[in-house]
Amino acid sequence: MESLIPQKKQEVENKTESSPVGLAAPSRKGTLSPRDFTSQSPATTAKEDSVFYIELEKIKPNPYQPRREFDEAELVSLAESMKQYGMIQPLLVSKVETAVPLGTRVEYQLIAGERRLKAAGLAGLKQVPVIIKNPDEATKLELALIENVQRQNLNPVEEAMAYERLVREFKMTQTQVAQKVGKSRETVANRVRLLDLPYEVQKNISEGKITEGHAKVLLAVKNPERLRFLAEEAVKKEMSVRELEELVKQEESYKSKPARAVDPELEGYKKTIQDTLGTPVAFSGSREKGKLAISFYSQEDLDRLIKRLTGN
Repeated sequence: MESLIPQKKQEVENKTESSPVGLAAPSRKGTLSPRDFTSQSPATTAKEDSVFYIELEKIKPNPYQPRREFDEAELVSLAESMKQYGMIQPLLVSKVETAVPLGTRVEYQLIAGERRLKAAGLAGLKQVPVIIKNPDEATKLELALIENVQRQNLNPVEEAMAYERLVREFKMTQTQVAQKVGKSRETVANRVRLLDLPYEVQKNISEGKITEGHAKVLLAVKNPERLRFLAEEAVKKEMSVRELEELVKQEESYKSKPARAVDPELEGYKKTIQDTLGTPVAFSGSREKGKLAISFYSQEDLDRLIKRLTGN
């Protein structure tokens, strides 16, 4: 018998036996008939939002899950809570039926609740409460996205990837996406722009090493190599958004001046000084006469440079 038990009938729950993945138990000992492989789904007799218990092993991960990273410590903490109290909030799943030689195989695909599903596995739960829905593919992604956005579980890059997927795979406009998730169109557009950044910069944003404010400044830098360098400097020196803006403006001001023939030897000196001091420098003038500008981003950074220059 399919192990789907309405939560309100607790006395039935303990009497249900597990059966092979999504298959009904045999009707007679030692024999199998086609009807033995047909799902005995309560969905036809129960209300749509009834809560059922099904085997954890029958629930497959959500391929539309926008969240890529899960905090291991939080999962362990949630698992410990589940060991004591069980899973309080049901998972949202859809039923997946697959034709097999003797009937129909029934499994379940997660729509929302990936963190709870992972924690339930860590807790060793055999059965978990679920609500069964059967939305279309776009709605599955939408529901998974909305759950994570409302819980503020997604980092900016994960959120951007989810929005972009709704646009690309389901032909939505950014305005439609914004309406679906309760955000402004500008917010959605700015999130999606994060995907224009190099992978390593996106990774820094995902890990919280730099913010969306930093990203907005970096998006104005057209040279990819320079963009990467500036992002690395922002991370290494723990720059504020304002400090990064000033550095970019400083570079732009040098670029706006009339171009001069590049002196290879002077460029070599510049690179040597930058590598030695660990900070951007800029030359103006020539080898005979000019100025050398050394950038710093905090009192600690200035103290470090003075020690490096004076040898103290």
